[in-house]
Amino acid sequence: MTGRTAALALVLWMCASATHAGSYRLDDSLTHTVPANVQMQWRPFVRGERDSGMEAWVRVNVRIDTREWVGRPGQVYLVLDRDDTSAIEAEWTTEGRLLPGRIQSGERTLVYSGTLTTATLEDQFVMRLRSLSDWRGNTRRLNFHFEFDTP
Repeated sequence: MTGRTAALALVLWMCASATHAGSYRLDDSLTHTVPANVQMQWRPFVRGERDSGMEAWVRVNVRIDTREWVGRPGQVYLVLDRDDTSAIEAEWTTEGRLLPGRIQSGERTLVYSGTLTTATLEDQFVMRLRSLSDWRGNTRRLNFHFEFDTP
């Protein structure tokens, strides 16, 4: 193999590798909350806080289809979409398969890092949702999803 051919082969390999790296939305259609609907409640007033806001607690049974990515290293992120209503903050604990954490509207945060070894990632989040008192409306869909980043 000549130097020119070897260089071309290296460039082609790098381009092929780069096309596989990226961020991919995962199928989490079997993820659901318990209860299915929850009502925000006023948080107790705390002296010195300007806005106590509202909160709700919900259990999230997480089930993410990862069979397309088994054997691949990477990171799984929880993404909380921003919408045109009040910002929301979520904080959760887990049963240990995924990472506990905190997120605000418009952000994403790491919930798993490593090689995916199973066709599904499953866990249960106990999640506290909080917003400021500018919460509007009787119903609001919590728009979150999961993404897989490959190196």
